[in-house]
Amino acid sequence: MRLFVALDLPEPVREAVAAFARTEAARSPRARWVRPEGMHLTLAFLGEVAPARLPFLIATLAEVCARHPPFPLRVEGAGAFPPRGPSRALWLGCPAGAALAPFQRAVAEQAAAAVGLTPEARPFHPHLTLARTPEPWRRDAVERLVAAAAGRSFGEPFEVTEGVLMESELAPGGSRYRALERFALGGAA
Repeated sequence: MRLFVALDLPEPVREAVAAFARTEAARSPRARWVRPEGMHLTLAFLGEVAPARLPFLIATLAEVCARHPPFPLRVEGAGAFPPRGPSRALWLGCPAGAALAPFQRAVAEQAAAAVGLTPEARPFHPHLTLARTPEPWRRDAVERLVAAAAGRSFGEPFEVTEGVLMESELAPGGSRYRALERFALGGAA
């Protein structure tokens, strides 16, 4: 099973991001734009996990989420990876408030330990992947997209009340995601 842990988006945020993506797709170089139903904020990518480890992973994530209270999140701004030169992935930002970073770190460390992995060493950069490019975009195209998103919020800020264990299935038209389990944050209804 190819797994990751993520935060889901409320429908109004998903719709605002999808509207922006439609507008930008019509005036941008070729890219594979993420379908609205596939938009999420990845907290920890686990990769292939043996089904036998799933019960322990689920118990671990339930415990980690229960220890963290709900927190606010918003989607605003844009950028690209790599950040300089021709880019292959475009994203919208999710500014890390005081609660997101420690929550992500706890999820990443505990989930990795539960499945026998070493946690990701790179710093966490909270974002929603907007599009992937078959050929790198030139810097001017990236800068135009970033300028179109500058100072713009996508939907209203929202309260994160749960983490989600997701399964990713690779397919020719792009990955398909399925929520396997949802975990309420401590104090969430």
